[in-house]
Amino acid sequence: MRTRDSEKQQRIKEAMVRLILEEGMSGASVSKIAREAGVSPATIYIYYTSKEEMISEVFREYSHKSYHYLLRQIRPEMSGADLIDTIVRSSYRYFVENEEIFSFVEQCSHCPTISGSVQESECCGGVFELMHHYQELGIVRHLSDMNLSAVLFAPVKFLAMNRGRSAHMQEELSELSAMLQRLLLM
Repeated sequence: MRTRDSEKQQRIKEAMVRLILEEGMSGASVSKIAREAGVSPATIYIYYTSKEEMISEVFREYSHKSYHYLLRQIRPEMSGADLIDTIVRSSYRYFVENEEIFSFVEQCSHCPTISGSVQESECCGGVFELMHHYQELGIVRHLSDMNLSAVLFAPVKFLAMNRGRSAHMQEELSELSAMLQRLLLM
């Protein structure tokens, strides 16, 4: 039986993400992924039973990474305004610094068979728990998790995807943060 090698598995993940971004999901065959990663196609099947499972697992892992990064930036004693500003700026920074991962997750999130394998509450539950805490304290308005996610993350994703169109991104982020503070804080 062949053993697993975390370095090889990481190369496979990175190759898969690059190929999906370049050629789409149907264009990223197991043989192309293997060639790009410098492994044999059989090696991929040590880690994943199918291409679909590989995409779903990597999508799940990378979806979680952004929220774990975000949670590391937040301190429970932050004011409501600082919380919103930190969510906006940290999410933006993560999306920009991890552009390939961000683009891959965005692409997969629009594919029902893949995105259905990851429940939003599963990967960003910690962020929602924190927001619920602020709601209980009377700092953040009571909104559903779906609406919180929509108003917090969709505008930041939009700015990250369109960052080349603005020479004043820090001002854009400040304006967005202030808008969200007015919307979400009591």
